[in-house]
Order: sequence, then structure tokens, then C-alpha cells
Amino acid sequence: MAHNSSEKEKDFLLKSLDDLDSELAKGDLTEKDYAQLSRNYKRRLIKLTKQETRSIKESKLQNVKKTWFTVTFLVVLALISGIAIANSSGERTGSETITGSIRKSTVTKLQEAQQLLSDSDKWDEAISIYDEVLQDQPSNAEALTYRAWLRYRAGEDSDPQIRDWREVRILNPEFADAIVFLTIALSDESRFSEALIELQELQELEITSQLRSVLDSQGLIGKVYAESKYDLLQNFEQPLLNELEMNTRIALEAANYLLQSDKAQRSVSALKLFRAILEDDPTNPEALSRQALLLAQTGDVALYQRAVSQINFAVNQNPTNIEVLLTRAILISGTDSQTACGDLETVLEIIESETTQVPSQVSDQVDNLFSSLTCAE
Repeated sequence: MAHNSSEKEKDFLLKSLDDLDSELAKGDLTEKDYAQLSRNYKRRLIKLTKQETRSIKESKLQNVKKTWFTVTFLVVLALISGIAIANSSGERTGSETITGSIRKSTVTKLQEAQQLLSDSDKWDEAISIYDEVLQDQPSNAEALTYRAWLRYRAGEDSDPQIRDWREVRILNPEFADAIVFLTIALSDESRFSEALIELQELQELEITSQLRSVLDSQGLIGKVYAESKYDLLQNFEQPLLNELEMNTRIALEAANYLLQSDKAQRSVSALKLFRAILEDDPTNPEALSRQALLLAQTGDVALYQRAVSQINFAVNQNPTNIEVLLTRAILISGTDSQTACGDLETVLEIIESETTQVPSQVSDQVDNLFSSLTCAE
């Protein structure tokens, strides 16, 4: 079993070296990054070869009269230890020769560092812990990723941190934390085409609720897609969702980002995104209601009538959707207060019957509309 594991790691390291050559040839790696990663992989190959040689010599010196019970016990112990290492290492491979006590110490250090992340005054202490981990395990994905993240948030130059995250992406392509942090850094530097590649790979992975919260709080998905596809939105009369490489959720987030940006033609670009959604899903409530609001805000009478007609269609198709009902109440509050009041009453009924919590701003908006209409009396 150990022999098979060693062979797998050797294959992994040799393949990684080949991949580095390919990436250097394509320009995906700098000469400096290539040299650093090559040295790392070659050191691990040398270390592995020495371990195999020592293991063979020790095996020849073993007492051939060992009982089957003892042999079985050792095999089982090795198997359990191997599983524990693979589950906690945060690396692509789990076959490094590390004693149980050292592994436990590493896990403890990582846990201690994680507990310091929420306090910026203790970031230096956390970085020192990650440095200690990396002295023993230079390729530990968690330590590399979070040390770089703390340095980045502390305002250090982004290039070394981006290099660390790219190294983690090579060592462990499915470590989502590194992808999220790398995407944030690339986005902050307006390298949106590179950030988009990372986001698209991230969407193929299962990520934790904490990472999802980071993405949402940063508005990262909408920003990266909107910025990377902005030229396409400007240059094509009406691109489709598949041409934009977006789904409905992403297109809505991109439209929201554009509407809050200072870009020229931001409203036109958002309208194109809404139309692209409705091309795929003609009754989508969010696209219908938000497009109607944009049309009504132009001040053009014909476009206002079109907006009212569209929101009436949206309500007919989505009679219990809160956003659609609120949008119609807003649009027609000055011309048809009776229908607007009816929509608000329906919203209140939905809120009272909802099993999930409705955002407080929704309730506040309903109250404000009630107070401005005759139905408040």
C-alpha cells in the first residue's frame, strides 16, 4: 500500500513538472514562478526517493518471524493515519511521511490561526503561525492561502499574494478559498478577464456558506461578469445569455452592479441583460419588474405605459411574488390607488404567512407606501 502511495505521489510530481513546462511555454507562468515551483517539486521528489530507499533497507532488516497479528495491526494503523493525514492536510496529496504528533501539531496551529482571523490586531500573530506551518509543510494550501489573504488585507503588495494563490491553484485546484481570494485581488486590480476564469472554475465546486457570504458581501459575481462582458453588451444590439456566459442569477447580479456603477450607458446595458433573461424565461419576475421600473423612470409617457402593461403581465404570471407586487404598487400608486392598495395588502398577507424571514426593508417599504396612499386610513 505504501509503495502504491509513493508511486502515485511520484507520478503526481512528475506530471506537475511537465505541467509547469507547458504553462511556462504558454505564458501562464513567469520565469520566477516557474523556477520556484520547479525547485519545490524537485525537492519533494528527492525527499521521496530517499524515503523509499530507507524504507527498503529497513524492510530487509525486519524480523521475518513477526506474527500475522502484528503485521495486520501495523497495516491498519498506517491506513487510519493515512486517512487522517489526507483529510486534514489541505493538499492535493496525503502521502508525505509525517508522524501523528507532528500532524496533530499542524492541525492545532491552523485552528489557532483561524481563531485570530476576525481580529485585525492579531493578524501578525496569525501570519507567524502560518509561517511556522509552512516551515514544516511548504505546500500546505490552507497556510499559503490565508497568510496571503491576511497580508493582502493588511495592504501589502498584491503580486506576492497572487503568486501564492496561483501556487495553491496548482497544488490543489479544488481549494475554493484560494480561488475566492485570488478573484477578489484580480478584481480589485481590474483584471476582470482573469478574475472571470477563476469565478467560472469556482462555480463548478461546492463552497461553504462563509465563502458564499464573502462573494455576496463583495458583490463579486455581478461585478466581475458585468465588467468582463461590458464591451460585449455595448457592441451587440442584444446578446443572449449563452453569448454572455451567464445564467439568470448571474445576469441579475450583473445588472444590479451596472445600475449602481458610474458607467456610461449603464441603464441600457442593464436593460439588455433583462431582455436576455426574458428571452430564456419570459415570465421571470425579477427581470420583468426591474425592467418595468427602468422604463418608467425615463419620464417618457409611452415607455411608462409600456412599463405598466409589463408589470400587469408580471403580476398575472407571478401573483404571489413580493417584488412584482411592490413594483406595481409603486408604478401605479398615483393613478390607481385601489389596485396599489390591493397589492400592498397581498404583500402583507404573504409576509405574515412566510416561513422564512422577509428583509426588514421590505416591510418598511410597504409601511411607507401604505402611509402615502388612501388605504392607510
